[in-house]
Amino acid sequence: MSNTAQTSSSDPLARLVQKNQFVGWLGAADFTSALVLTSDVWKAQARGVPHNCFLLAASAEEILLLRVTGSAEAPTDAELQAKLEKLKSRAPASGGELTVEEFQFGLLQCRVLGTFYLADGKLRLGSDVENFAQAAGLAVYRPDGAALEAIVNYLSPARIAAAEEEARRLGLKGELPHFPIGTVRYASTERLHRGAHAERAVFNLNAVDFLARRTAVFGMTRTGKSNTVKKLVSVVKHTSDDFKLKIGQIIYDLNGEYANANQQDKGSIAEVFPGDTVRYRMMPTPGFELILNNFFQQISEGHSTLRGLLEASKIPRSADMEAFLTMDFVPPNKENCGSDYEFQRQTAMFQLKLGAYQAMLARAGYEPPPNFKITFEVNPAVRNKVNPSVNPADGLTATQAFEWFNLVRQIQDELITGKGQSWIEPDTNVLINLLLQKNDQGGYIPGYRLLQPFKDYHAPNRSTDVCDEIYNHLVNGKIVILDLSVGDPVQRERLSKRIARHIFRSSMASFNAGQHPPHIVVYVEEAHNLIGRTEALTEIWPTIAKEGAKGRIAIVYATQEVSSIHPNILANTENILVSHLNNQIEIAELAKYYDFGDFSESLIRSQDVGFARVKTLSNPFVIPVQIDKFDPEKEKQRVACNKAK
Repeated sequence: MSNTAQTSSSDPLARLVQKNQFVGWLGAADFTSALVLTSDVWKAQARGVPHNCFLLAASAEEILLLRVTGSAEAPTDAELQAKLEKLKSRAPASGGELTVEEFQFGLLQCRVLGTFYLADGKLRLGSDVENFAQAAGLAVYRPDGAALEAIVNYLSPARIAAAEEEARRLGLKGELPHFPIGTVRYASTERLHRGAHAERAVFNLNAVDFLARRTAVFGMTRTGKSNTVKKLVSVVKHTSDDFKLKIGQIIYDLNGEYANANQQDKGSIAEVFPGDTVRYRMMPTPGFELILNNFFQQISEGHSTLRGLLEASKIPRSADMEAFLTMDFVPPNKENCGSDYEFQRQTAMFQLKLGAYQAMLARAGYEPPPNFKITFEVNPAVRNKVNPSVNPADGLTATQAFEWFNLVRQIQDELITGKGQSWIEPDTNVLINLLLQKNDQGGYIPGYRLLQPFKDYHAPNRSTDVCDEIYNHLVNGKIVILDLSVGDPVQRERLSKRIARHIFRSSMASFNAGQHPPHIVVYVEEAHNLIGRTEALTEIWPTIAKEGAKGRIAIVYATQEVSSIHPNILANTENILVSHLNNQIEIAELAKYYDFGDFSESLIRSQDVGFARVKTLSNPFVIPVQIDKFDPEKEKQRVACNKAK
């Protein structure tokens, strides 16, 4: 008979007690800890009592919820010893086969997690105990199957009310969205508590816990971090589909495992949700959008990219190229110009500078956008001196622009204003030098040729800023994967921050304007590089982790090292999922939070893939869970069923 059948009672408190799962008697208890007297026979009948398993000490009116934290030595207190001896004599009849002395008694040390009781006919869980003096002598059971499911998925009335209110605010209607993500697992060894005859307890995630919240995923390499993140992505996607609510997700994929299928996972997020996933890369690749910008149109971004690449290349540079690296392309501000005339003059100079820069890009082999023309205003006197038959205001091809600036250089001494100043400002002069490969003294310099190795970082067909494009995808509920496994690391980090900054600023602008920002979940691998312990809280990633919830931005960060994350961020993280950690330093850091200290030993010893200890906003204590394997085929079937509805 299954344990589910044995708990078929209308009393929710009574349903937690499974008589055939008896493991012993409560020998002693206080407000935080308890001793349980057990025996080898009782433990065997209940299919084992693993480390960290839940136990229930039951009376008629309440049930103490315990967690096994270890074994205990026989007490030296005479009164307690006498009490334990009496409990031994209460051993169930053994048919005469065993004597009390042969029962192999022992003590289990337990943490008291709380008290189950009834209020208004409904199950309640208090996080403490009211009266431990009369607790000794209670029968103790190891919950299994349906009873265990009720425990690990318990939501307090206060949390249900808060989650329902939060769900309404987020736009979710109906029952709270929850999805199975794994089953309860206590130990690496699974022969008894998860064996062939065991009824596994399913653990559900409340999707509301992960929207506009912070989630940490910790664990060593190859212990299931990426699989856990994929499960979270699918949970959020199914929430979006089931509740007709647009939730954008963006994955910073440093190793390319979410954008591409691999032999271990046999599938990727992009393959499971092909119609709702947009992939980006830094290099042209079939099936991927370019994460890069059009240097002819996103001027400041293109110049910033070139600056970073040139500085990282360590190629010897001329004085003109050094000047190019330090210049900016910020248009003049009318408020800072003092007069309309001065604003118009500075605008004309800026356009000329821009034209010289665009001509240099074209000369270096950067493909201009289709039908692109280099356009700038030139006063009639200058235009007639350079080439009266060509008006740059009408637009020049790249070749025409090169020829025009070449003529400018030839008659440059004649282009003097009435005040004795050169008509060409210093920055523009530098750009013309680079374009023509000649310095001010007429000597040869490599000029634009130094830019030629970086042509692949330019996206000629892009008409909008990639940040705007990505944000629009997120607003429309798409999954955006930034495959950062290829490309220059310096540029990768800079682009990552730029996109993150744009997402944060755009969403906060909506929030500050009194609007509802879109729902966005940001996933970050190798988070210690972005939200590190020494990172200034004013940097964009700590800012998102701290303040993103106001703009409906959730962040899920994954790393191997608990100690590497900024303590201010970790202290405010609502959800934590941890698999194997390999040293005491990380364990000690984790033990500062919730009741993860109970799992210190098993987190180091158990290296099983996907074996996690989970604390979510809705759960009052840590739950050990075997995370289900991300199954691409199963996910595809679910997607197909949703579309068929």
